[in-house]
Amino acid sequence: MLAIIVVVGILVSIFLIWKGSDWLTDSLVPVANRLGTGYIAVTTLLISALISVPEIFTSTYSYLQGHLDVGLGVIIGSVMINIGVTVGLSATIRPLEVEKPVVLRDGIYLIVIALVVLLMGTDLHYTRNEGIMLLLLFIPYALNVWTFEKMRNKKSKKERVKEIEKSLNLFGDLAFLNFKPSLLTFLIGAAILVAGSYLFSWSLIAFSGMVSLPEMLIGVMIGGVGTAMPNIAAAVQGTLKGYPDAAITETFGSNIFTLLITLGALILIKPFSITGKLLYFDLSWMIILHALMIAFIFKGYRYREAQITRYEGVFLMLFYLGIITANVLLF
Repeated sequence: MLAIIVVVGILVSIFLIWKGSDWLTDSLVPVANRLGTGYIAVTTLLISALISVPEIFTSTYSYLQGHLDVGLGVIIGSVMINIGVTVGLSATIRPLEVEKPVVLRDGIYLIVIALVVLLMGTDLHYTRNEGIMLLLLFIPYALNVWTFEKMRNKKSKKERVKEIEKSLNLFGDLAFLNFKPSLLTFLIGAAILVAGSYLFSWSLIAFSGMVSLPEMLIGVMIGGVGTAMPNIAAAVQGTLKGYPDAAITETFGSNIFTLLITLGALILIKPFSITGKLLYFDLSWMIILHALMIAFIFKGYRYREAQITRYEGVFLMLFYLGIITANVLLF
């Protein structure tokens, strides 16, 4: 009976996380309108923060409940699934393209901080100072985004604002319910998202106690999928609406936020040690997956084609599934 409750809890919580994120992003449409072309960076960073709420809540809750491996698995799993599924699946729908300056700004920085996380863990321990360093590394990223968006010409800014408005309104749920995006709908969306994240965290921990699987594996396989649903939904919908850069830019922003803010906060709360397997396998393959995506993008620039083609999208998905399969076999 408990097993059924836990499984239902996981499915219901994933749905709540998805819909809560949907309402939150719908509610940001008037924010994008009000801020206009002058504060594109604020809206961009706010989106990255909001769609990362499930990872932050679930990983932190799991850690505070004494399940560090579940929390770390959620972080690593969501980062990898953002590339393997969010980008890979979107590319199979429509080949992806992205501005080269954005890749130089976010893509390269993402690989650098992933390497920093790996190097910090070479002694198999993360200290509070290292957690603070990760949090501080978000500041130059935010300043860089602000400077880049500010330097856009007026036409580019207007197109970017229009793109943000359309990509935020994922499914039109608020219009269907005759609700206008407002502070109230934002608060309702936030409440649904937090409730879903709490239920997902509880169900995930309960599930880990019912099966003979490593908590890290549960976090990577199930935790990563559940918390990445907002990213996947936003990227796929953006791609379907004709924005070929949506999946890549969402992945850049979300992964940077997750590695710097979520992991940094976890370390700051209480320093911890890690296993050699997490360092030499999970973190290492996470970096390789990032490097593979960036390599595909620059290959596209080199041969003047889509940065990530459909075949490359399929390859990213298969590569991600290969990492998950290896994780299971290693157990």
